[in-house]
Amino acid sequence: MELGEKVAFDPADPAFLADPYPILGRLRESARVFYDAERERWFVTRHEDVRTCLRDKRLGRNFRHVMSPEEIGVPPLDPRWQAFWDTERWSLLWLEPPDHTRIRKLVAAAFTPRSVEALRIPARELADELLAPLAETREMDLLYDFAQPYSIAVICRMLGVPLDRHRDLLDWSHRMVKMYEFNVPVEAATAANDAAAEFQEYIRELIRERRAEPREDMVTALVEARVDGARLSDDEIVSTVIVLLNAGHEATVNTLGNGTLAFVRHPQQWQRVVGGDVAAAAALEEMIRFDPPLQLFERWVLTEDFAIGDVPIARGEKIAMLFGAANRDPRVFDRPDEFDVRRANAAQHIGFGGGIHVCIGAPLARIELEASVDALCRLWPDLGLVEEPRRTGAFVIWGLEGLRLERG
Repeated sequence: MELGEKVAFDPADPAFLADPYPILGRLRESARVFYDAERERWFVTRHEDVRTCLRDKRLGRNFRHVMSPEEIGVPPLDPRWQAFWDTERWSLLWLEPPDHTRIRKLVAAAFTPRSVEALRIPARELADELLAPLAETREMDLLYDFAQPYSIAVICRMLGVPLDRHRDLLDWSHRMVKMYEFNVPVEAATAANDAAAEFQEYIRELIRERRAEPREDMVTALVEARVDGARLSDDEIVSTVIVLLNAGHEATVNTLGNGTLAFVRHPQQWQRVVGGDVAAAAALEEMIRFDPPLQLFERWVLTEDFAIGDVPIARGEKIAMLFGAANRDPRVFDRPDEFDVRRANAAQHIGFGGGIHVCIGAPLARIELEASVDALCRLWPDLGLVEEPRRTGAFVIWGLEGLRLERG
């Protein structure tokens, strides 16, 4: 079932990136799954199928534990970007069991409901601390002035990473995530690889410091942890800390940017939250559903017996789940293209993935977003745009370059 000419799909097309949802909607309604020969992937479009694929053990984020690249015709990893591949090698987003199970269990010990809940009050206080002086100026870039320093501060506090180089951490992250897009230009890949090398060097120094002077933080816990009598390697710790830092702020920042832009364009919805008709905790679910920060997530087919509906997909093929299409599936959400903070089932969105790779930081992200929306309601009750924002030009990691706001 190949993609027909009537629905063109080009995730690099500026017209598509300006507003991908009409095309994503047409794709979803024309086929639950389609093959894109140019990108050599099967795309999954509907909510039920995406949710099922996320949990299907016949699919994996990696394939190298069950078959070789040569076996399925996958080219070797480009050695020019070795620092980036080294970072990915032990990433929770890359691993499959048993390595994934071993490392995620250690990380989950730090993300217990109790430890995450302990950050609720500090998250609120920090949101107020950052937003209050900005409210006095009556103008800000929501992402640069608030969302980025706020989110990186929260995740750094949890991990035990110093904040003295938070702009470096953000820069490394922004460059590295470009590698998750389609057709990455050489310049972007080079920048991502350089960032990965610098990021690794920084985390290795942090590991050395924690070995010399342990603290009560997650980096120390990873350094001292034993699994079946063995410690984690430095490479495993580096990958784990980097993926937690990157994932721990990218999605939150982009959700806040995308969602606040939706509020600016739907002022009646914003006033429902400001007025207390809808709680911030409920509104953030619609923010994620309506314009999710992650548009696509991929899996490899690991077995010979996989199919979506009546479409068999061969072992060694790659599938890409379109979160933005699934989150506006009318089979699940009534009037899906409307931004409605009173939507009863908004939390059924696919924003945090699913299965063994479900976002481990989802509870923390919800706390951050709730605190941010609540602080904006109190300190910036009248939101206005200073200028029309621009998208980053990326599709997979979906966000804005900035969002300049003024108080009305």
